Amino acid sequence: MPTPRGPDHPHAKPSNRRTPRERPPGVGSYTPSVMHRRSKLPNPTAETRRVTLRRLRTLLLACVTLLSWVAAQPPAFGQSAADAAAPTSAATVPAARQADNVAIITIRGPIDIHTARSVERRIGLAERSNTDAIVIDLDTPGGEVHAVIAITNAIRGSSITNTVAWINPDAISGGAIIALACREIVYNDPARMGDALVITLGLGGLQPVPRDLRSKFLSPVLADVVDSARRHGYDEYLVQGFVSQGIELWQVREIETGNLLTINENEYRMLFEGVPIRSNPIVASIGAGRTLAGGESGASEGESAARRGGERPPVRFEEGEHPVVPEEDYFNPATEEVAELIASVSVALTESTQRPTITPADRGRYEFVRYVSTGDGPLVVTRDEALALGLGVATVRSDAELEAFFSAQNLRRLDFSWSESLVRFMTSIPVRGVLIVVFILGFFIEMTSPGTAIAGSIAAIALVGLIAPPFMIGMAGWWEIAAITLGIIFILCEIFVLPGFGIFGILGMLMLFGGLVGTFVPNDGPLFPDSPQARSDLLFGVATVALAVITSLAGIWFISKHFATLPLFSRLVLQDAPNEEATTEPMLAAMSEPAHQLRIGDLGVTTTPLHPGGTAEFDDQLVEAAAELGFIDAGTKVRVVRIDSFGVIVEPADDAENA
Repeated sequence: MPTPRGPDHPHAKPSNRRTPRERPPGVGSYTPSVMHRRSKLPNPTAETRRVTLRRLRTLLLACVTLLSWVAAQPPAFGQSAADAAAPTSAATVPAARQADNVAIITIRGPIDIHTARSVERRIGLAERSNTDAIVIDLDTPGGEVHAVIAITNAIRGSSITNTVAWINPDAISGGAIIALACREIVYNDPARMGDALVITLGLGGLQPVPRDLRSKFLSPVLADVVDSARRHGYDEYLVQGFVSQGIELWQVREIETGNLLTINENEYRMLFEGVPIRSNPIVASIGAGRTLAGGESGASEGESAARRGGERPPVRFEEGEHPVVPEEDYFNPATEEVAELIASVSVALTESTQRPTITPADRGRYEFVRYVSTGDGPLVVTRDEALALGLGVATVRSDAELEAFFSAQNLRRLDFSWSESLVRFMTSIPVRGVLIVVFILGFFIEMTSPGTAIAGSIAAIALVGLIAPPFMIGMAGWWEIAAITLGIIFILCEIFVLPGFGIFGILGMLMLFGGLVGTFVPNDGPLFPDSPQARSDLLFGVATVALAVITSLAGIWFISKHFATLPLFSRLVLQDAPNEEATTEPMLAAMSEPAHQLRIGDLGVTTTPLHPGGTAEFDDQLVEAAAELGFIDAGTKVRVVRIDSFGVIVEPADDAENA
């Protein structure tokens, strides 16, 4: 079979067929093979479209990757993770709690008047700074009652109603009272709250409040915690257990609503039959076995039958007392130990009670939940116990969790300032005692050795340190400053105008002593304080001033005896110009002779001015001498009037003796 010849073969026959490109338009049609070959030819428009689509896909993928990377980064400008999640978590935070700007007011250590003034200042700063919520960060063992009440009043009186107490980790005594004044309470883990039993500090140490003073001192505390319970929905009986002992409590649940209620033994016997369950109390009561306030035991089971029947005993108010709340909202005591305070507590209440009145008709409506406390002492609750009893809403362990708790954007701490710390240091009892000693010694040295003004300046600085800090915090008023000033003036008159320490000297010392003692007692109380706290302040003031005066007298004795030989004070004694022909050795040898060789009545001549101490010459013997009264110039003939532990005391000799 012959092989086919291609068109380029030399013997190939010419063909009349035209190639597809040579065929005129409109003549015939393309065969499938031609169409297939045409589809494989490059199309510039389609190729450009494909390149553009590839570039768009690459750009879109890069944008998605970049957005994913940015979203994974931490928030800028110092925002925390909680801030970034705030819009998401805001839906889970109650509207009454949610706050964008939160101020944390810290209370650390014992509570005193300085703490109260500082908290008031910081609450005012928060109010002026558009703060939405205030957190009271508590870690305190308690402190002065009047300072605690001042803090609770500041919290309740603030225009910022969103207040939260953070037990971090302890709110003991006054700290528990402050926590109850807040709208909500949160706890660190671990945490404790309670033991707000009112006590006084006397000569015998810590003592319960005497029964005759309970209406004046315990009533405000009971009214404060009960008012807080009514305002914020805490159990009234439970909060009374923090500030009093002898309160035995059980917890029950209303079957229909599920509401929890704390009841006492009287109410337990109305709701249930049989002996009350007294096993496994969930709350620890401290001080088991302690006697009740005033040293009296609790009421017997047979007392107050009317109270067991659910009837309120008749309430008698003092003349001029007018309760704000109606009779059905009077104070309902959880124990007979405070039943005598119904009138005094009811007068101070401002909120209506939400607590149901339990009667025998309620039997069957409640079910027993748990035995709460034995009543042996004031209640102390841990975090878990508090949450179970409805005294808390959450656990907060850090500032970040606190931010999430509020769904806050900004959180700022307001701590004790350095100036407040300085005032607290300057008004502490040891520092004030030292300042009193420095003032008295400086005043004495300036009066006995005038001219340099060094000792007087030191005394003036010490006096300013004594008066200015108490005046700044309200512990000193104008009458204390006036008493101290007049006392100093009277003493100066006695020394320079009417020597002899008569009436002006006695009045001056009494006014100076009273003015200094007055700076230890807060000036916002009555003129003659009768509360245990004020009495305690007064006792500390008297003891501190008296001890400082005794120490000052010992210092005066020492300075008077060794004035001329002390390295520092000898510079204040005017010395005679040294004789060029004499040496100091014979003089020092003469001064070393014992002064007891002298007798009363011996005559001599002062060799230096006696202001009041100096030296005098007796029979060619130099001895240290002191003026009995006032100053004696050098070269004055003197007579020995006595020789005692102060040394040789002399006075100017009269003309007869000089002869």
